[in-house]
Amino acid sequence: MSNIAIALVTTGLLGLISALSPTRQICNIPDHQHNGWVLLLTMIFMFIIGYLGYIWMLIDRDIGSLELIVATIFCGGGAFVFVISRMSKETIFKLQQTVHEKHYQAHHDPLTNLANRHQFYDELDKLIDDEHHIFSCLMMDLNDFKMVNDTLGHAEGDHVLQVVAERIRRSLPKGGIAARLGGDEFTVVLPDTKIAEAVEVAKIIQQALSEDIQCENHALVVGISVGIAEYPKHGPDKKSIMKHADVAMYKAKATDRGYRVYSRDID
Repeated sequence: MSNIAIALVTTGLLGLISALSPTRQICNIPDHQHNGWVLLLTMIFMFIIGYLGYIWMLIDRDIGSLELIVATIFCGGGAFVFVISRMSKETIFKLQQTVHEKHYQAHHDPLTNLANRHQFYDELDKLIDDEHHIFSCLMMDLNDFKMVNDTLGHAEGDHVLQVVAERIRRSLPKGGIAARLGGDEFTVVLPDTKIAEAVEVAKIIQQALSEDIQCENHALVVGISVGIAEYPKHGPDKKSIMKHADVAMYKAKATDRGYRVYSRDID
């Protein structure tokens, strides 16, 4: 009887010890009922001490039905805490992953995985909220992209957009943020970057897009027109900066110059 009781309590003790790891992982999740889970972790440590004390009490002692019943309860309690802690950890982590995926989907373009329009606006707002911040905004539009869709189909057009997005992403300096606003329109924001540096980035992007893109049995070269505006030099807010970069882009497209910096005389 004594060995059976000790085995039951030991099983429960192992359950408590196994519950420590998942409970500690939950405690490390920021802002997730932190105090409650820390309290539970503390209680598990206290239970472990109690279980050890009960095992010590059972050694070299005549065991009756009452001690055996208590040992069974201890076994079930330890197993219960283990199961609850494991299930809670799995549920919480899955919920966090779902929330992260939903957040990512809400802020990124599903085709290119670049930031979407809403995320780009948020990034501009953050930069503008910093009164001492300067940045450059590049508005970009592919040249004759409609011809790609009409000739090769939308599936190949999507492939071209994905390749273009990846080349733009690779061309950016550290801290640069690329976004797809829709269709074949892309934009880039370059924090702490003035016009001269932004022009160099525009040239790098155009050089990257001068390489062939393989579509079906064709090798395409997709041109891009870039308009550049600097904050706060070319506008005091998000709307004016994007508008002026857009004006410069259309001027670059109309003159086949590849890129154009905004100035009052082209507006």
